[in-house]
Amino acid sequence: MNKSKNNSSNIGNNNSDMEYPKFEELKDIFDNNVKIYNNFVEGNLANFSQNKTTQTNNSSKKEFSTMDLLNSISPTTNKILESFQKFTSEVGKNPNIYFDHINKWMTQITSLNFYFVSKLSNQEALPITKEDKTDKRFSSEEWTQNLFFDFVKQFYLITSQLLESLIESVEFPDPKQKELMRFYIKQLNMAFSPSNFVFSNPQVLMKTFEENGNNLIRGFENFRQDYLKHPNKLFISQTSFDDFKVGENLATTPGKVIFKNDVFELIHYNSETDTQFEKPLLIIPPFINKFYIMDLNEKKSMMKYLVENKMNTFLVSWKNPTSDSKDFGFEEYVDRGVLKAIEIACEETKSKEINLASYCVGGTLVAMVLAYLEQKPIPYKINSATFFASLIDFTDPGDLGIFISEEQIKAIEEQMNKTGFFDGKDMAAAFNFLRPGDLYWNYVVNNYLLGNKPSAFDMLYWNSDSTRLPAKLHSDYLRSMYLNNKIVKKEYKFKDLFLDLSKIKTPMFHVATTEDHIAPWKSVFSGLKNYSNQCKFILANSGHIAGIIQGKGAKPGKQYFYENNNSDVTTNPTQWLDSADKKDGSWWPQWISWLEQFSGKAKQPKELIAGKFKPIYNAPGEYVVEK
Repeated sequence: MNKSKNNSSNIGNNNSDMEYPKFEELKDIFDNNVKIYNNFVEGNLANFSQNKTTQTNNSSKKEFSTMDLLNSISPTTNKILESFQKFTSEVGKNPNIYFDHINKWMTQITSLNFYFVSKLSNQEALPITKEDKTDKRFSSEEWTQNLFFDFVKQFYLITSQLLESLIESVEFPDPKQKELMRFYIKQLNMAFSPSNFVFSNPQVLMKTFEENGNNLIRGFENFRQDYLKHPNKLFISQTSFDDFKVGENLATTPGKVIFKNDVFELIHYNSETDTQFEKPLLIIPPFINKFYIMDLNEKKSMMKYLVENKMNTFLVSWKNPTSDSKDFGFEEYVDRGVLKAIEIACEETKSKEINLASYCVGGTLVAMVLAYLEQKPIPYKINSATFFASLIDFTDPGDLGIFISEEQIKAIEEQMNKTGFFDGKDMAAAFNFLRPGDLYWNYVVNNYLLGNKPSAFDMLYWNSDSTRLPAKLHSDYLRSMYLNNKIVKKEYKFKDLFLDLSKIKTPMFHVATTEDHIAPWKSVFSGLKNYSNQCKFILANSGHIAGIIQGKGAKPGKQYFYENNNSDVTTNPTQWLDSADKKDGSWWPQWISWLEQFSGKAKQPKELIAGKFKPIYNAPGEYVVEK
C-alpha cells in the first residue's frame, strides 16, 4: 500500500508510468470506502426515534405490489431490446471497440482508487472526473466532502461516460438507430444516477435520519396519489395543483366568448386602450395544448401584452376532443376551425382583412391554410402571418422524430381505435423524457424520496394540463408530416388540391428558439426556403416555451434574441446566425412594431364592433377547463 500512496501525486494526470495497486490491495481500499459510509450512517442512527418501528408498521397498509410498479414502466420494452440487439450486433463486428473502451474504463477506475488512497492519506489529489457545473444532482457538499459519496459519484460519472462514448464509437447502418441508442443510454444513465436512491443520496439519507423515515412515508403517499390520477402513464406531479385555477389566476385577460362549435370557441379580448387598430389579430394556438400558456398571468401574458398595444385580439380555444370526434381531421380543423374563426373575427370587426399568429403545430395548420387559400380564396384577406416555433419541414424534427416510424404509428393507431383519441398525457410523458433530469428524476427525488410537495409553478401546471387529439387528426399528422414530410414535398393533398407553400404571398414573421427540442431552430429556419414571400426571422434564446412566452419584464442578459436584417432567410442557418446581431431583452416589441404596418388605422374600439355575435359567456370559456 505504501507504494501506491507514494504515487498519489500523479492522480488526475493520466501519467503513463503510474504504478497500479494489485487487486488484493484494491479490496482494502473498497473496505475503507465502505467504512467511511458506515461511519456516516452510524453517526446519524442515534437520531432515529424509538417509535420508528411503529411508524413503519402503520405504513404497511399502503404497500403496493410488484405489478403496480411494473405497470408504471413505459410499454416500449420490445423497441428497447431491438435497439440493444442491433447495437451488440454492430459491436460484435468490431470487438476491439468494446475492449478499448473497457480498458479505458478500468484504467479510470484504478486511478479513482489511487485518488482515494491519496485522500485517505491527507495528500493532494485531483478528481478523475467532475460533474458538469449545471448538474444539479450533485449540488450537495457531501458529494465532494464525504469520500464515500465522492467515490460513488465519480464511479457513476465514469461509467456513464463509458456507455455514451461506446455508442458514439459504433456506426449504425441506420442513423436513426444511433439516435435511439443515444436516447436509451441517456434514460439509463439518468435512471441509475446515485442521486435517485435513498442510500446513495446524502441529502435523502440525512433527511431520512432526521425525520425517522417519515419523508419516505410521505413520498410513497405522493407516489400513490400520482399513480391513482393516471395509472401506467409515468405521471409525476411537477407543481402544486391546488394553487391554480383557470379563469381565476390563470387565463385572466378579460374577454368574451362570442362563438362556439364542436371544434373551438372564439374569444374576443376586451380593449384596454383608447384606440385600437382596425385590422383584427387572430391567434391560433396548438391543438395539442390548452391555449392559456399564452395567457398565464399579467406579466407573462401575450394576450395582455397585445391588447395593451392596441391589437384587436381574437383567440381560438380548441375543444378537448372525446371519442365523438375520432373522425375529425385537418379538414375539420381548417374548415370548422381556422376559416370559421377568420370569418367570425372579420364580421365582428367589420373588416375584410385580418392578421394571423400561430404557435407550434398551430403554425403548421396556418401554413396549410395559407397554401390552400392561394388556390381557393375566401372573401377575407390575410394581411400577415406570424409563426412561433412552428415546423413545416420535418426533415429533422428534433428528438421526437427518432421515435416516429410506420411500426410505431400503427401501434398508436391500434390504441386510438379503442378510444377514438390520443391521450395527451402520453405525449406529456414523452416530452418529459426528452429532458429526464429536469422534468422527471428531480421530481422523483423531491416528491418520492424527500417527501416534499412540488412548489407552485404556473408553466408546469399548464404542462400537466394535457389535452387529447382526435384519432384521425393525430394519425395524419404523424404519418404525413413527421414520417413522410409531405407538405414541403408538395405531396400533401388537402381536399382536392395538393398544397404548395411556394405560392403563398402573405408576409411572414417567424420566431424560433435556441434550445428548442420540439421545433429545432435550424429546422424552423430551413423550412423558410419553401416559401417565396417576404419572411422576417428572429431567433430567441431559451426553449420551446420560455423563449416564446417571455413576458414584458424581460431582463437584459437573461433574455436576448438574434436579428439579421441583411441576410436572406434562404441561406444556411449557421451563416445567418454568424452575421446576425445579438440584442438584449424580449423580441415582443420587435414583433409589435412589425405587426403595426399590417393592422390599419387606430380607431375608437366602439367603432370596430359590429355586434353581430352576442357574448355567450366570459373568457376563458368552457372548452379550456374540460378534462
